[in-house]
Parts: sequence; C-alpha cells; structure tokens
Amino acid sequence: MKNIYKIILVLLLFFTQNLIADEQVELKKHFLTKIDEVILIVEDKSLSKKDRNSNIIKSLTPMFDFELMAKLSLGSTWKKLAEEEREKFVDLYVERMKQSYSSKIDAYENEKVEIRKIEQPQANRIALITDLVSSEEKLEIVYKFYKPNEKIQNKDNWLIYDVEILGVSILKTDRAQFKEFLQTKSIAELMDALAKQS
Repeated sequence: MKNIYKIILVLLLFFTQNLIADEQVELKKHFLTKIDEVILIVEDKSLSKKDRNSNIIKSLTPMFDFELMAKLSLGSTWKKLAEEEREKFVDLYVERMKQSYSSKIDAYENEKVEIRKIEQPQANRIALITDLVSSEEKLEIVYKFYKPNEKIQNKDNWLIYDVEILGVSILKTDRAQFKEFLQTKSIAELMDALAKQS
C-alpha cells in the first residue's frame, strides 16, 4: 500500500513540475511577443509620438496590474481611503505609470531584451530576469508576475505587479516616497502632486 502512495506522490510531483514548466514557457513566449509588438510600434516612423506612446500603452496594459501596484504602493494608508478616494488614486497612479513608461520609450535606441533566467518561488509567482542590451551596456530588469485566483477581465493570465531595475523595485520606491510624503501631508495633497505629474 505504501508503494502505491509513493507512486501517486511521484506522479503528482511530476505532473505539477510539468505544469510549472509549461506555464513558464508560455509566459516567456507571451512576454517576448509583447516586446516584439512594442519594437514594431517604436520603429513605425509613420506614427506621431503621441500615437506611438498610446499604442504601446494599449499593447502593454493587459500585462500590467497597475491597480494592484497602486494599492500596494500606499501600504496601510490604502485601508483608510473611501471608495471614491481609492478610485481617484488608482486613476492618477495608472496615468503616472503610463507617463513614466512613455518617457522611457523616448530614450529607446535599438536595445534588445534578453531573458536570462526564469524563477518561480511560488506556484502563483514568476520572475523573468532579463537584460536590456545596448551597444554599450547591459541593464538587468526583473519583471515580477503573479497569477490572480480568478481571471481579471481584459487582462492576461499572468500580470506584472512590480519591476526591478538594477535591483531597485519600482513598487518599493513608490511606497517609500509616498510614506515619506504622507508623514507631513494629506492623501489629498499626494493626489494633487500626482495629478501635476500627469
């Protein structure tokens, strides 16, 4: 009887490992497809800067959970907000992220994205360790994905909730900045400041 349990356990483990490997392969493929989409948009000289950036954001938005990033960036302050304040903050945060990404696209000069490694610390967490390669240097960028318990409408199965550039987390940086700001100012003032950045 013990041997049967061992066989079942081994089969389950093998099946689970195969599922994990398949998900990693699918996510890697999907990510690289998105990168190719963005490069094609960037290289389309017929587009105005505004249309180019708009098309890029439209292409990438299904892969990012900007709403979760906004929530996590506020930490415990999020729980104190009324529903209307939450909606307003999310809108401002999302717009800020889009503006930030658009400005980085302006600096694009034929860099290539290479996936160096894939890590899966948990069943619903995957990190893509990539290098942004230019003629002069390599810049390590880690995209952190999570898989929601339930599929979110108009979103991919795996969603980016944080990005680390050279070991510096965008999410943690925002959280630290917002926390410092809110020590002396109100959430309304923070939202006013975000609105001015948009």
